[in-house]
Amino acid sequence: MSKKVTVEQMLEAGLHFGHQTFRWHPNMKPYIFDSRDNIHIIDLTKTEEKLKDALNFVEQLAESGGMLMLVGTKRQASATIAEMGKSANLPYIANRWPGGLLTNFSTMKTRIRHLKQLREKFAKKDFGDLTKQEIGLLEKKMAILEDAFGGLDMLTEIPNALFIVDILREKIAVKEALRLDIPVVAMVDTNTNPEDIAFPIPANDDAKQGIRLITKALVDAYVAHRAQLATSVKTDTQEGEEAVIVEETELEEVLRQKEAALAMSKQEEEEMKQAEEKTKKTSGNN
Repeated sequence: MSKKVTVEQMLEAGLHFGHQTFRWHPNMKPYIFDSRDNIHIIDLTKTEEKLKDALNFVEQLAESGGMLMLVGTKRQASATIAEMGKSANLPYIANRWPGGLLTNFSTMKTRIRHLKQLREKFAKKDFGDLTKQEIGLLEKKMAILEDAFGGLDMLTEIPNALFIVDILREKIAVKEALRLDIPVVAMVDTNTNPEDIAFPIPANDDAKQGIRLITKALVDAYVAHRAQLATSVKTDTQEGEEAVIVEETELEEVLRQKEAALAMSKQEEEEMKQAEEKTKKTSGNN
């Protein structure tokens, strides 16, 4: 099980502060503890419960080899999302959501591939006969692609789940995920509707420290259980190789026995021939 995030840590990170009471969504009522100075206070015991559910899901996702994508483009979230994505080698969107990333993935995949090709071209300075002006245009094109797809290098297939900070801001991402039945794990503030989110985590989605606390807990859980999967696969492979070696050894023994039996049979046949010849000679002398 992943390292537990305590209510005290959540409190210190400011995850309990919701929005002004007049901006609330009724579907968040089960997660609201109280209101103070017209600000809703989130019940962090509910946050703890929901985070545990999300962690269990992420762990199972990693163990099954599924891909988690991180999404958070607001100022308070983008740096954390980019940092965690890079450190865990997970696909991430930290600048802006490219419309159709999921629902039109085949087209988006070609753009990601084109970005990789441009990176390689500039790294090798392989511009052929291109003029300085043409190289400048390519550089601008690469910058645009970097802005949209810079965190998606390893994304070769549609991700199996999304983690989203602020489902209102990332409503297009949520909509595309729902359309494709991709489960969403998300931080949901008091002004949002958590109804369609598979694993809602009631929390202040505007606090930098809180965003980092939740994101790190989820990413750490995913990475730890992804490592377990890699170890398991390696062990299974080794056991398979050992089984093959045993089978080959047994086969060699069978072949050796067959060859020995064949040699014995030939020897017996030769001895029988010699005995017959000896008998014939004896009969002839008589």
